[in-house]
Amino acid sequence: MTTFHAWLAATRPKTLVAAVAPIALGGAVIVAYSGAPGLWVDPFFIFILLSCLGFALCVQVACNFANDLGDSLRGADTSARIGPRRAVSAGDISPAAMRRGIWIACALALILGSPVALLSPWLLLAGFLAIACALAYTLGPFPLAYRGLGDVFVVGCFGVQATVLTALAVCMPDSVGCGCNTPPMNWAPALLAGLGLGLLADNILVANNARDYETDLAVGKRTTVVRFGRGFARNLHGFNSFFGLACLGHVFGWAPMALLPLACWQHLAFRKAAQPADFLPFLGRAAVLMLLATILCVTATCLGWVPTGSLWMR
Repeated sequence: MTTFHAWLAATRPKTLVAAVAPIALGGAVIVAYSGAPGLWVDPFFIFILLSCLGFALCVQVACNFANDLGDSLRGADTSARIGPRRAVSAGDISPAAMRRGIWIACALALILGSPVALLSPWLLLAGFLAIACALAYTLGPFPLAYRGLGDVFVVGCFGVQATVLTALAVCMPDSVGCGCNTPPMNWAPALLAGLGLGLLADNILVANNARDYETDLAVGKRTTVVRFGRGFARNLHGFNSFFGLACLGHVFGWAPMALLPLACWQHLAFRKAAQPADFLPFLGRAAVLMLLATILCVTATCLGWVPTGSLWMR
């Protein structure tokens, strides 16, 4: 494998939808609930969203690099593992080079996210916290993934935090126009949309951990699947799929609920998976469901299909 392809594979492109989706959804929440559909074409609005997107993508890449390095150092990525090739454990990228890659990704995140960070010290603090959590997922003295906190991390960081902070950044003074058109911050729909998206994102991790159950157990990586078994993973997959779509449906109306048949098909197939290789397709399928849900939510917002006056939060 060439150096370029090794680094490209180490970014884990299929997981990058988990960085893109909450940025789009955070913007959609504000457009839907601000009563100002013209925000989509406001240049400042677009600039803030792009800044958030650049930051989120770089943090996701840093997290993936850190995961590759951390699992290699702790012996979780062995020849017995079923799944995509891991760069450090396979010898494609040295640990020292991967460390440099992590710091470069973090530096790019800070540079691309600086326009948002300058809006408020709280957003700057949130950015540093997001980077710290991404690195602490498998590195450091208390790696979250090895303590059964991976699912909480995904739902919290790549769902709730990313969606809410994107919405908040758009609502900061001077983030849209010259401050005169600043839309109101709608906390309830942003929180619920972030929760729904985070649950869908967590199914990527659930499939990954169900696949790696035996190898994680052997090295003491105490994921929720290792703690509670693959039966728990199957139930969690169903909860994430249906409750996640329900949360998005509560915020954006019927559009994301059109994915229920696809979610049912994916979940029934997931329940039949038994061997590590059987779980491989479900990482991509979870990413596809998450992406389609985001597209439908954004589409419903752009077309004015969101019934903003019907439910308790609207």
